[in-house]
Amino acid sequence: MKTNAERKFDHIIKEAFAKNLKPLGFKKRGNNYYLSLEGVGQMITLQKSTHYTKNHIHFTINTGIFLPEFWLAYYNYHSKPIPDYPTEPECVARARIGKLRNTGDIWYDVDEDTDEIEMIIEMEENLNDYILPFFHRLQSKEQFLSMLDADAIRLPPFGKFIVYAELKQTSKARVEFNRLIADKIRPQALKTLLSYAKKYKLH
Repeated sequence: MKTNAERKFDHIIKEAFAKNLKPLGFKKRGNNYYLSLEGVGQMITLQKSTHYTKNHIHFTINTGIFLPEFWLAYYNYHSKPIPDYPTEPECVARARIGKLRNTGDIWYDVDEDTDEIEMIIEMEENLNDYILPFFHRLQSKEQFLSMLDADAIRLPPFGKFIVYAELKQTSKARVEFNRLIADKIRPQALKTLLSYAKKYKLH
């Protein structure tokens, strides 16, 4: 049997996210919402803290951009097919709501005293004023590359180099490779970088 806080949380998420994202084509799985576009995917995850109780839910909002080519090169250790519904950690670019709002990390609390209407309004503001505009700038590989060129998105280690190489931006990949080499990275990281460079015939 769900607690009052859990029922409130479910209602807030349904009203603020599910009702607004479903018409846009997002598919729901648990507290995750995913939209597959031509060439990229967009992910929203409502992450609950494990340090709180069913009577006090502490959560934040994670977003991610999925790029199949990056996943194949960076995360696919066992030759699996590209997932129809990837997880948020498998996304090439990830940002929490605090980063999108430029306010530092933000977490929200739901308990039996939470004003649901007020929280729904705040969540809709997060979605409509920050998350969807962020996604609007990243709806294709071309847009992703433009953001990458401008250093406007944060990627995992070697991410920029791998994306450029996978998307056949060879000259940009070479520049990024040379920059990484000049940084004098640790031996194990260097070994990994050189293995990628060999794969892409850049070393």
